[in-house]
Amino acid sequence: MADFLYKGVVDWFLDQMSQEAIVPGDKMPSLRALSKQLGLSLNTVIHGYELLSEDGWIESRPKSGYFVCHRSETKPALLLAGDALRELANEGTKPAWSCLAHRGALVDQSDAFLSPAVRQEEVHLPVLGKGHLAVREAVIEYLKGLSIKAHASHLWLGQSPLAMFTQTVQTLTQRGDSVLVLTPCDPRITTTLQSLGRQVVALTAGERGVDLDLAIRCLRDKSIRLIVLPGQFSFPAGQLISNLSLRRWLAIIEETKLPVIEWDLCSHLAYRTGSLMAYKSLDSSDHIVYIGGVESKGAGRSACWCLPGRHQTLLEGAFLSADMALSDVQQIALSDALQTSSKRSLMKRARDVWANSERVKAHLESRLGEHVSFAASKGGISLWMRLSKPLEVASMTALLGSFRHAIVPGALVSHEADANYWLAVNVTLDDVEPLAKALAEHLVTDNVGQPEDDTELEENKVDKVESDLASPEESSQKDTTEGSKVSDEKEAKTSRNVTTEPLYNPMLDLINHDFG
Repeated sequence: MADFLYKGVVDWFLDQMSQEAIVPGDKMPSLRALSKQLGLSLNTVIHGYELLSEDGWIESRPKSGYFVCHRSETKPALLLAGDALRELANEGTKPAWSCLAHRGALVDQSDAFLSPAVRQEEVHLPVLGKGHLAVREAVIEYLKGLSIKAHASHLWLGQSPLAMFTQTVQTLTQRGDSVLVLTPCDPRITTTLQSLGRQVVALTAGERGVDLDLAIRCLRDKSIRLIVLPGQFSFPAGQLISNLSLRRWLAIIEETKLPVIEWDLCSHLAYRTGSLMAYKSLDSSDHIVYIGGVESKGAGRSACWCLPGRHQTLLEGAFLSADMALSDVQQIALSDALQTSSKRSLMKRARDVWANSERVKAHLESRLGEHVSFAASKGGISLWMRLSKPLEVASMTALLGSFRHAIVPGALVSHEADANYWLAVNVTLDDVEPLAKALAEHLVTDNVGQPEDDTELEENKVDKVESDLASPEESSQKDTTEGSKVSDEKEAKTSRNVTTEPLYNPMLDLINHDFG
């Protein structure tokens, strides 16, 4: 029996975890149910849950209860802001074809999400134009949760956010124009721009945002015609953009008066509830074209919306000609998902995705151990996973052949020198074990020491022969000397590792970087 009664709750929890009766992502028993099960008072159980919450084992979610968290035993991967601009080579449509193969890894894998609530034979023809007013009003009500204020008459509904993005880029820019994009981001953004003949200038954001001085110099020195800003919890890192970062970018936008596209497909997937803002929330001058939405892997089970801002007149014709309207059934499914009381609501789906992400992360860490680490994410559709070393080309090819619907290689997402160390893993997968098993096999295979070359083998043979021929006294003296050398080398190597490890200086953030 625990020294204090409330510690009995902790003991019970640890015992359940050791038996895998409860795993990360699971919902904890209600306070009253556990109180009755353990024969403890309600206040005692509450105190026990508070202890578990303080230690990071569980967390409370308003109107949902307590859920088990994954306590990582590895240090999170560090995301660093880029120290230089990257102008991507114009490879035409080749990158877009590569990105298309991973479309499944960029969207929700659920078979039920946004599925029509009526029989297929009752599907009607698409509604031309912006969509039904009632559905647009439901979207506007949802956007108020992001502090975005707009009128339903200004909102456009569509089937594909990428189609809206393409129409916007083609309308607001011309072939050969330079576009500034914050990365890492959804690879469809950069590959679409490349396929449309735009010059992509990539600026890498870290955990604290981007180097704003670098961004300002880029806008001053280069002829940038459009800015693309990924929204909250965007693919792949799922970072939370602070209000300070949002305001700083809006000040830059106000000064440059450039058109901006905000690509926001993950803001509904916050891992914790709370107030949230988008770039569009602070856009009093309507410079930003806001594209939001939800995507699922099933055909006809995606929906998007767009607020064109001051570009309404220009984009109206482009959107009409693209014929992107949702059918009646699709609009009903979208309206249902926007209702907080619905069984298929975005809020419920966010809770399910968070729970599954905890399971996926825990499983990958237990399988791959020290070979992987993860960027600390606050939401979104993926885990941004860093490998201990890049996979060999043959291993990566074999992995993508079987799991392109589950992962996106870092080279498609990031344009930094270490891009090949990263993988984006979709967290809505029902079963991550096949992927974890394949990754373990490839990582272990790639990390096995390579055979020694002929020179090293010959040297080893000579050393062995000399050792065998040496007298016992010489052998003992040699072993002592070699042991001392090995010890000195190990100490020197440790010293080198310590001295060459980059040290984080918080003052650099105050001087050069954004606090994002």
